[in-house]
Amino acid sequence: MDKSKISVNYQTLPGLLAYQVKHNRDLPFILFDDRTISYGEFDQATNSLARGLKELGIKKGQVVSIFAENCPEYVIAWFALNKLGAIMGPINAAFKPDEVSYVLSNSEAAAVIVSPSLAEVLEPAAGQCPQLKHRIYLGDDAVKGSFLFKDLLEEKPGTPLENEQVGPDDIASIIYTSGTTGRPKGVLLSHWNYVIDAAHASDVFPLFTGDVIMMILPLFHVNAQLATVMVPMMIGGTVAMLKSFNPASFWGAVEKYRPVTFSAVPTILAILMDAPGADSADYSSLRYVICGAAPLPVSLFNSFEEKFGLHILEGYGLTEGTCVSSLNPYYGVRKIGSIGLPLRGQQMMIMNDQQEILAPGQFGEICIRGQNVMKGYYKNEKATAETIIEGWLHTGDVGYVDEDGYFWIVDRIKEMIIRGGENIYPREIEELLYRHPKVGEAAVIGHPSEKYGEVVKAVIVAKPGCEISEDEIKAHCSENIARYKVPAIVVFRDQIPKTQTGKIAKKILKKQEETEA
Repeated sequence: MDKSKISVNYQTLPGLLAYQVKHNRDLPFILFDDRTISYGEFDQATNSLARGLKELGIKKGQVVSIFAENCPEYVIAWFALNKLGAIMGPINAAFKPDEVSYVLSNSEAAAVIVSPSLAEVLEPAAGQCPQLKHRIYLGDDAVKGSFLFKDLLEEKPGTPLENEQVGPDDIASIIYTSGTTGRPKGVLLSHWNYVIDAAHASDVFPLFTGDVIMMILPLFHVNAQLATVMVPMMIGGTVAMLKSFNPASFWGAVEKYRPVTFSAVPTILAILMDAPGADSADYSSLRYVICGAAPLPVSLFNSFEEKFGLHILEGYGLTEGTCVSSLNPYYGVRKIGSIGLPLRGQQMMIMNDQQEILAPGQFGEICIRGQNVMKGYYKNEKATAETIIEGWLHTGDVGYVDEDGYFWIVDRIKEMIIRGGENIYPREIEELLYRHPKVGEAAVIGHPSEKYGEVVKAVIVAKPGCEISEDEIKAHCSENIARYKVPAIVVFRDQIPKTQTGKIAKKILKKQEETEA
């Protein structure tokens, strides 16, 4: 899509907000606990905070990190920074001091906005970052030498907000990846990246002005930012924001806020099957569920839809592509197990390692091209050049496209197991394990072998109240897959480590299993 053909109101985040304020000033934008913040009130709050941050010395192009749990102030800070031309730098709320220190230092953050509950993590990290000038605390109590967010938010007569000249190609955020292959890399997303990907997603999310979309994923993750902030803003929707995902209160929140949808990851859908209220809550407002960020087992897909009578729209995307690149259509054919069709304005192809486009049915790397693709990795030209080649974003995911144009993920390239020269994709085995009636969770990883180089290892969590043996698992696999793919090692655990967004953390799992060995 050519930026010149799009109204200036849609080219930047502040411009999009201004458009909604003009047309929907009194419409609720954020619901949080018992608070309701309209589009007009949100706009005023971002103006006030922008003034306060400007007086503090925050300038265009500077990074201000946000190390906090979900709350309206998180989004207010994001848009206030972007009104100044400054850059939001969200930090994973589960990070430890060394990880926080790395992100603050690498991004050269000038300030950080932080939840009081994270002070014990932030303060030692901040002490290692001489470039960090200010710590700004949410809540009522500031740590010595820091500022209070609410003080910066106060109206300041006589200091009108003079918006910086913010353009569509200016950087809006720097989001650090999970670091599965080393230190996290800072993904640079522009205003236009956000706006165009939200526009693409709005085409296929069946949403209308005034619809309520519930946010359960953390705001440090691009999924929450795009799917449950930017898309609602694009269509004049309302965000029902939860502080975090809590199975015990989830279905009660659905009854309270009456959302039409929410965006989740597969682990959350599995938990919701048996969460309190799952069999008694009134969830009639829900029309469908959006699921992504990790492969959704077909067995879970079917059981969730059967139990709740809700369509699941499984999609695909990554931080480097601003979130959403493909989705199964709500109106049209959904292919269960696939990641759907590319969104309008984005190209998806399957390529080999010679950059050649492969025919339908052939396995290769999923590659994406479009204006949603990141500007690059911050201070990492080498990684940028390895990831974006001739305009194509190389995702690191192995997949194929079928004759109808639907894409399917096989696995991560780096998670592929090579056993005696045979390529084995863990997801295929995990899908099979999930079909066993006693398996609650499963993860497949490679295990070192002198004879084969690697063999398949299955880590399994049994369903509550179920007992299952290694022989049962191997017999189940032997009946359905080639012998060389059958797990040579099967172990049972009480839990499998996950990221804060609910994805199985295979890097951590591998380290744990190495320790156990």
